[in-house]
Amino acid sequence: QIGDHIAGLKSLDSFNSQALSNTAWAYATAGVSHPELFKKIGDHVAGLKSLDSLKPQELSNTAWAYATARRFDLRLFEKVSTEAVVNREHFGCQEVANFLWACATVGHTDERLFSAFVPVIASKLDEFNEQELANIAWAYSVANLKQDLFDEGYVSALAAYENVFPEESRRQLHQWQLWQQEIESGIELPQSLQEKCRNTFISSSYSESKLQNDVVGELRAAGLDFDEEVLLGSGYRIDALVKIREERKVAVEVDGPFHFIDSRPAGRTILKHRQVARLDYIEVVSVPYWEWDGLKNSVMKQHYLHKKLGCEKDH
Repeated sequence: QIGDHIAGLKSLDSFNSQALSNTAWAYATAGVSHPELFKKIGDHVAGLKSLDSLKPQELSNTAWAYATARRFDLRLFEKVSTEAVVNREHFGCQEVANFLWACATVGHTDERLFSAFVPVIASKLDEFNEQELANIAWAYSVANLKQDLFDEGYVSALAAYENVFPEESRRQLHQWQLWQQEIESGIELPQSLQEKCRNTFISSSYSESKLQNDVVGELRAAGLDFDEEVLLGSGYRIDALVKIREERKVAVEVDGPFHFIDSRPAGRTILKHRQVARLDYIEVVSVPYWEWDGLKNSVMKQHYLHKKLGCEKDH
């Protein structure tokens, strides 16, 4: 009811920025989806002349709230990112980690932002906890911006927490290690930690969806040669690996709503597609749920798949 009231107001000028940040944070924390409220707050904050009244914690909370609620507002993220760069020296450890994680989660990987925070992170390296270190490592992996931050000192900080990383952090660190392979940095986690992270990553639960089953069914009906739910060398699982010709294999990823944030690929989707292409040397073709849902029958679906896979002439 409060959200409906705020979203229905003609103007939010009577609210201060801190109150709006706290409101967005409260809704995201409670897991309550309210697109109209987030749009209203985003439009208002993005339109303000200055965010001077927002402290680093409130800037971080705002970004975290939008990422957690799976809402993306480009003007808002540009606004809070600019303010964060200006005030970066005043960010605490949790604020840094949450802010960068949020930006990476929604796919807002502004180079100026991520570069500006490198010296801040380096200066506080021994103050971050295990989850914060993993969130930061994952965020830079998504952003794909090679930085001097990730050196032996960072690896040592990670290694100190080897036995206490939660599952999600171990999954993030596996993807970070893959990123180090991508950029050929030569930086590696201790072997024991690498193995723990990889094992956690590949043992993540894999659940089929109705959408995935439908796409796989049409691949089969189209007479295409493919394997389902293939575990790749990188540790990623792909929905289907289609063999077009002897020399060409294509990974088909059935990307449902969770793979996107407001129709933009989420950070996790960006990272997976990029790493499969670069490390497993397999072309990735995405089947977004809204494109598939717009196809009315099997003929249209099979034509769509042939076109996506670039194999109309083969069949």
